[in-house]
Amino acid sequence: MKGILVKSGSGSSRDGDTLAAVFDSIREADVSEDVVSFVYMDPPDIILVDFDLLKGAGLRILDQFRSTSIIGHVPVVAVLHGEEADDVLSSGLALDDFVRADDRDLAARLRFIAARAARESDMNPLTRLPGNETIIRTIQSSLDAQKDIAIAWVDLDNFKPYNDRYGFSRGDEVITATARVIKNALVESGDPDCFVGHIGGDDFVFICPPAHARRLCETVVERFDTVIGNFYNDDDLEAGCIASVGRDGVERKYPIMSISIAVVLNTKGRYSHYGEVSRDATDIKKYLKGLEGSAYMIDRRTHRT
Repeated sequence: MKGILVKSGSGSSRDGDTLAAVFDSIREADVSEDVVSFVYMDPPDIILVDFDLLKGAGLRILDQFRSTSIIGHVPVVAVLHGEEADDVLSSGLALDDFVRADDRDLAARLRFIAARAARESDMNPLTRLPGNETIIRTIQSSLDAQKDIAIAWVDLDNFKPYNDRYGFSRGDEVITATARVIKNALVESGDPDCFVGHIGGDDFVFICPPAHARRLCETVVERFDTVIGNFYNDDDLEAGCIASVGRDGVERKYPIMSISIAVVLNTKGRYSHYGEVSRDATDIKKYLKGLEGSAYMIDRRTHRT
């Protein structure tokens, strides 16, 4: 865990030794320096700032941290020296947390803060599900452990034409509903080893034990097909399709949205790398896209081709 401690221009580094024992590496930056550029060069896991500084020149730095998406996700933590927590709470500052330099649990507190920030930075803002980085890490961890799992890639068919016809707001509602369908199915399975993540757009991934894959796919398909009609007007439902302009500028008729689930099984150490799993899932998805309506397919090949 890497940290940066923003200290006052007086040269005081009263927290240096304490924090050095907590972090794998920590650098000190003077408040009079261009701290933001300092952070850009080697982004830390946590930025620590003396609370006293935040009452003055540190406010400028805090505003700079929060105004950029590049480092805006890095947690900024105030370091207290006897000040009451109420002072921090009433300050109105855009802080993520605060710690006391003499806290015997300082190391644990800071690691919790960094871990929470990492999770939140990779969370999809629409569905509040883990994003692509967490998905890849979770899958790769299971592969490294040679754990038997089923990995299911889920995406919606004819979502773009729907988005074009009904608008992004309605499209977001469909994505949120799809996430809810998948989450509920996994929760109801009662298996603590299940996982669901949101790659982005209308693409999801869920992980479950191989023995549960078929039942979960059937549940997701059935429930999706049941709820999707709620997002169309009566005329489109009666017609069974919508008219929308394709990427080539030509208007076509597109069927009511359906869902495709491509399942890859990692059993007996079949895969060693996430890229191999993704490749095979992509092949299955291409096949499913050629079918009418919602469908799933579980790849039961024992050898990669």
